[in-house]
Amino acid sequence: MKRREFLKGSALAAGAAALFPTLSSASMIAPAKGEKVPEGPVTLYFEFRIPGNKRDDLIRHMREFVKRAEKKRGFLSLSFKNMVGDSTMVKNYPTELKGVLKSAYIDAFKQNRLPLFYALFVRFASYHDLKRSGLRKEFAQIMQRYGALSKNYFEGVFVTVAAGDREKIYSTSEQIRHFLTHQKDHPIDDLVTVNNHVSIHTKDKEIFNKESAALLKIAQDTFRPAPGDPDYNPKFPDGMPGAYQTHHYRKAVTTEILQSAFSDGGKTHYLFHGTWESVWDHENSHIDPRFRNAVAKLFPYLLDLPVEPFYKTLILTNKA
Repeated sequence: MKRREFLKGSALAAGAAALFPTLSSASMIAPAKGEKVPEGPVTLYFEFRIPGNKRDDLIRHMREFVKRAEKKRGFLSLSFKNMVGDSTMVKNYPTELKGVLKSAYIDAFKQNRLPLFYALFVRFASYHDLKRSGLRKEFAQIMQRYGALSKNYFEGVFVTVAAGDREKIYSTSEQIRHFLTHQKDHPIDDLVTVNNHVSIHTKDKEIFNKESAALLKIAQDTFRPAPGDPDYNPKFPDGMPGAYQTHHYRKAVTTEILQSAFSDGGKTHYLFHGTWESVWDHENSHIDPRFRNAVAKLFPYLLDLPVEPFYKTLILTNKA
């Protein structure tokens, strides 16, 4: 199923509209003729929706799914997230509109205008471990429980190009494996997840990965007030908490660039996935000229407008 149609279709059914990049799940799971399987860690990624009255039942089944996943060979980590809103600053809208959609999805659900949207990341040490796990079939069986709305979901295999946290940047296979077994968006910490969706021509993949990794470093290292700013305070070495009224923001907790492992009709798809301490930290980071200058280098390659939903993590488990 096409990812743009995935959310657009459900939104239209509820009397609203959404725009997501086009991903066809059939070509996102296995290599096409002539393609190689990826080396190193991979992510099995799902997006799906369910009727709101099935939420408690879904969470119960997802907790059972997690227990089974933890026992699979090569399992690294799993995070299960509920979509709550959308970023406006990622679209370069006027600054006064920042944060206006921060809880739009969950608010629409509460008014019976949209179903519930979820994202699931299951990390494995290798593509072969993922295939052997049988988790795709187990997930499909869960989705069968919730009717036609839930059967029509997106799935894909992604590789991590680069990642970062407040300690360092991760780029080698071994470093990324460490990063994936130390995910930080624990539900108890109430962090905000973002998951930016973009697509490019596959022929541009090498240069795009290079520019994306440079952007990740800037996104991971910048904050406000920074040294040299008039209101810089050394008591806040990672920045001051963001707010609507200011341009302050704290460093991202984590950042990650995920690239589709397999091509999709000449396209390659990306998830720019990260966690922040608040929506305002994220929105204000996108106002910073340092970030804007770096992201401008990516825009010529994009085939679709960036869309970056906000999520809350419901379940996180890292390999012991």
